[in-house]
Amino acid sequence: MMRIRDPRDFWSGVLCIAAGLGAVVMGRRYEFGTAAAMGPGYFPTILGALLVALGLVASGRALRRGHGQSALGAFRPRPLVMVLASIVAFGVALPKLGLVVASMLLVVVSRLAAPGFRWLEVLVFGAALTALCSAVFVWGLKVPMLLWPAFLGQ
Repeated sequence: MMRIRDPRDFWSGVLCIAAGLGAVVMGRRYEFGTAAAMGPGYFPTILGALLVALGLVASGRALRRGHGQSALGAFRPRPLVMVLASIVAFGVALPKLGLVVASMLLVVVSRLAAPGFRWLEVLVFGAALTALCSAVFVWGLKVPMLLWPAFLGQ
């Protein structure tokens, strides 16, 4: 008899499959194109198909013959709420406060999802993430966005 040996892997695989199928369905509304001349539907369709494959592997590994069935722990809404709040805070802060403040806000608010980190680690990680994002998006890709808050004048 098949049993779910790792419910977290199983349900994360199911979630990947659902998201991948959604991307494939939405991507099929647009012209697909070819590998040499990609259409607007190429990337979401291919990425969605890869996500479905990843979900199948994750769910398949969680379904193994044998005994033992691990139980899911209690649902804790705080991590979910705090991570979503950090993403919303980033999106709201980015246009007015710039990438530096918005990315630091993202890291600090998401830190509240799982207490146990030291503030020094959070600030160092935030600074590293901010530097990487600035290098890639502002200087490397030349994405037109504020680096610092508008009231400081760039």
